[in-house]
Amino acid sequence: MDELKLTRKELEARTKELAEAKRRLEVTLRELTHRSKNLLTVIHAIARQTASRTRSVDDFLDRFGARLHAIGMSHDLLIADEWQGASLRQLVEQQLKPYDGGHSERITVDGEDIMLKPEAVHNLGLALHELKVNAEKYGALSNARGSIRISWRFSEDAKTLTLLWQEENGPAVQAPGRSGFGRAMLESVVGKALAGDVTLTFPETGVCCEIVIPAAQVASRG
Repeated sequence: MDELKLTRKELEARTKELAEAKRRLEVTLRELTHRSKNLLTVIHAIARQTASRTRSVDDFLDRFGARLHAIGMSHDLLIADEWQGASLRQLVEQQLKPYDGGHSERITVDGEDIMLKPEAVHNLGLALHELKVNAEKYGALSNARGSIRISWRFSEDAKTLTLLWQEENGPAVQAPGRSGFGRAMLESVVGKALAGDVTLTFPETGVCCEIVIPAAQVASRG
């Protein structure tokens, strides 16, 4: 009789475990569905912006494909950490990876170790991609002397996180006469998706981009 009671207790415990596992799975699936919808919204916005600013199918495919690749790299970081988030430092290093070998002295990264939430990983990854492409074509990475400093810090009340991209020693900068695709992506798509503000300025010494996002986009610090 005691053995039967023990078996019943074990069955009850097992039933509770299965019920809890089912609940966690349902929560995970709902969260993944939500994140997937957000990502599809961003991709749709990228497609619209690209289509409105390209003149040929080949140009569209090149630009759109490059941006999808940038999102895919961010996706790899999230998968490696089971979709819990990703390190901002790793994200920066990943998007600028082509400049690691032999060019590391041109890229300075400064900021505390923080983990970003998935939506922030995708969108900041896209922002870094846009800034890198512009730097390659026109800015600090288009010559042999240019350098880039990427830093981030929390506000004094810890309610916002500011990421700063600052270029130096590249070709003399002139403010563009109109908003280019990269700028539109940064200010409209990325800023809107992160509920933050993106400010691009064009001092002669080098392009500067300030991205301010709510601290709610940060999963953890330290």
